[in-house]
Amino acid sequence: MFYFRGCGRWVAVSFTKQQFPLARLSSDSAAPRTPHFDVIVIGGGHAGTEAATAAARCGSRTLLLTHRVDTIGQMSCNPSFGGIGKGHLMREVDALDGLCSRICDQSGVHYKVLNRRKGPAVWGLRAQIDRKLYKQNMQKEILNTPLLTVQEGAVEDLILTEPEPEHTGKCRVSGVVLARRSAAMLLDSHQP
Repeated sequence: MFYFRGCGRWVAVSFTKQQFPLARLSSDSAAPRTPHFDVIVIGGGHAGTEAATAAARCGSRTLLLTHRVDTIGQMSCNPSFGGIGKGHLMREVDALDGLCSRICDQSGVHYKVLNRRKGPAVWGLRAQIDRKLYKQNMQKEILNTPLLTVQEGAVEDLILTEPEPEHTGKCRVSGVVLARRSAAMLLDSHQP
């Protein structure tokens, strides 16, 4: 889990991966340079896609690392969002302009209120989703988000800074090392 400062507060971010060739940054030398990002998210699941797009919307240069781009937005064999507990979570994500709720609206096939015979405190909204349509819409949204780079790859190691003198053992993550390519993706340093 990484921490970054964006939109005026510190936020924890999970990580993801994808594989595209490393971008060359402009410099005087002909050799390619290691790209720098403000946020690196490892994992292209529901949490990873939400974290990556939230960081990009806050203006951070974001890298989403995932094993396979074509599995972004993939759902289980019973594709539904919401329910008694998760319905509240979905409304909170929606209030923060999250992707899942918006993509569910585009991909839903059936909507239901659970526990309608009981009081409103235990009602739960649930949506059944078309798996293929959800995956297609999620990938389209992720791949067209400004400031978000998606790359396939596996993270083999974290690049850590030296521990702070006043906090023994407390290190900061400054980048990741990708498997099989021995390439490093670096985070630009953020001061608290």
